[in-house]
Amino acid sequence: MSIKLLGKELKLTAKSLTYWLVIGVIFGFIMTQIGMSLRVIQEPKPGEDGSYGMIRTENKELIQQQAYRALFLEYQAESYQAYPFGFYKEVKLDSKEEQTIRTILEKAAGKTIEELAADYTAQIEAAAQSNPGEAVMENSSYTFPLVKGHAFSQFEEDMQEVSGFIGKGSAYEKNSYMNDAEEPMTYEQARKQYRKIVEKDKVTGAYARMVCDYLGIILAIVPVFLAATVALRDRRAKAAPIIYSRLVASIRLVGCRYSSTVLLLLIPVLLISLMPAVQSLVIADKLNATGSLLLFYQYIIGWTLPTILFVTGLGFLMTELFGGITAIAVQIIFWFFALFSSTDTLNGSVGWKLIPRFNTVGLPEVFEQIVQELIWNRLFYAGLGIIFLGVTILVFDYKRKGGRILGKSI
Repeated sequence: MSIKLLGKELKLTAKSLTYWLVIGVIFGFIMTQIGMSLRVIQEPKPGEDGSYGMIRTENKELIQQQAYRALFLEYQAESYQAYPFGFYKEVKLDSKEEQTIRTILEKAAGKTIEELAADYTAQIEAAAQSNPGEAVMENSSYTFPLVKGHAFSQFEEDMQEVSGFIGKGSAYEKNSYMNDAEEPMTYEQARKQYRKIVEKDKVTGAYARMVCDYLGIILAIVPVFLAATVALRDRRAKAAPIIYSRLVASIRLVGCRYSSTVLLLLIPVLLISLMPAVQSLVIADKLNATGSLLLFYQYIIGWTLPTILFVTGLGFLMTELFGGITAIAVQIIFWFFALFSSTDTLNGSVGWKLIPRFNTVGLPEVFEQIVQELIWNRLFYAGLGIIFLGVTILVFDYKRKGGRILGKSI
């Protein structure tokens, strides 16, 4: 790859209006989501009466209680929520399916549905009386009266049957009810989490994960606009740039355009991240911790660069095959599915999703559980972006030699 050619492509792209609009969108999104100042982590103190927040639980009784509680509330409302592909869907069941759910609830509680309704009302009224003048959150104020010793295997069978009725994206899929079940943190748990944030994450790492979460959302869409602009440059250029581009080998030309686009997206991301990075260093100092700017940017680069590589590569390929409008439309559709499929769990949702989520400052134990999965996820999308680049070079070279794809040539 020619340094001179790369420099020329960097200058051409940096002069385009599209580029500065893309940077403005990234900057505006981060400012509106994170703001000008970060929330300061507080060291937990003993005797704060259960105000340490919630933590994901592995207690099988609590997991069952919370899942059956959600099912009972939806049964009472005669309406069930599902999020197929991330989009909300209200589900109405037929009488036979409703009867099955009624039977499941009655067996799990050892009570009739009428007794469960009366028990629910009594618990909500008791909560209101004990907190006069305060709004009562019905979901959290109600504890489902699970039969003592209820088998977890039976619970799993129940949830599988219910999710079959409701469809994909319900709260009764195993991934949902296992990840969503919570319990109040004890002082010891809060203290342990705090020490990990200070000592292992050096504070800055904890904030970096949250910043990466927001950057991942916007970087999953905006690079395609710049990629389409760069890929279509020759078609909108005058004679001199066209002649210049045809004197350069396809692999050098497309490779330099791809690399320049990636660099011109990554550099402003690093600069935009500097503000929360510095703030996290200040917070670390307040907590008598040793913050690490290097660790912060290891997260930023490792988390966001694969997304830029993938979206840019996809944008180049789709533009070369179908044109800029199609490339943008395809990426917008892909982005919607990627974003909404990541809303099931905002902390530790990875899998093979383009937008890994970690929308919190803290939960180091959750991150430890997903870090290997996250690494493979990022390597996958980075590799896919490079593959898209390779295919784009082949298509570009074929077309510039007179070949036609879908009736189009250069």
